[in-house]
Amino acid sequence: MIFSHVLSEAVLAGTGFGVFWHYYQRMARYNRLLWGFFLLTISLAAVAGLLWFAGYHPIEQIYHSLITLAGSLGIVSVVTAVWALLNNLTVGVLSFAITLILGLVLFIVLRLPPISDFAPVVTALSILIVMLMAVYGLMRRDPRSVWIIFAVMLMGLSTKAPSFYRYIHPTDFYHYTVALSLLCFGKAAEM
Repeated sequence: MIFSHVLSEAVLAGTGFGVFWHYYQRMARYNRLLWGFFLLTISLAAVAGLLWFAGYHPIEQIYHSLITLAGSLGIVSVVTAVWALLNNLTVGVLSFAITLILGLVLFIVLRLPPISDFAPVVTALSILIVMLMAVYGLMRRDPRSVWIIFAVMLMGLSTKAPSFYRYIHPTDFYHYTVALSLLCFGKAAEM
């Protein structure tokens, strides 16, 4: 058991669930579902990681699948959800279905062994798209864009976790910065 990892996974899971329940309840159904796919896949992966770091190793395959699900369905969902948020749009059934199908197809493709190495590329590209949308919102003077930029910057900073190994374990740093990022996404929705 690695207590610091269990704690950081618990913080990440709690933040994801808490942000979803606190900030996204007033949204339209499909908008809320898209944010839910993003936040809750990260939270479920954190719960599975918590169990794995606590010593329950039979969950390892589920843990890795949930990480891939968060990096495919979750990340595609946040791209659509941020676009809808910054443009004050209500996501319709067709947009929701296309996002869901694209995310699930991406998940299936990223689970294939020869392609699984490209999962970080998909995540990085999607985060870049979210940043560009936030800059677009900033040009339109949308105050929610500032919170989205903070969230994306924290997501980017989380990938630099090995650089901080002297001060904090990279796994814990990653979990805490992603948790802060989720909180920033929630603040963007609150405005």
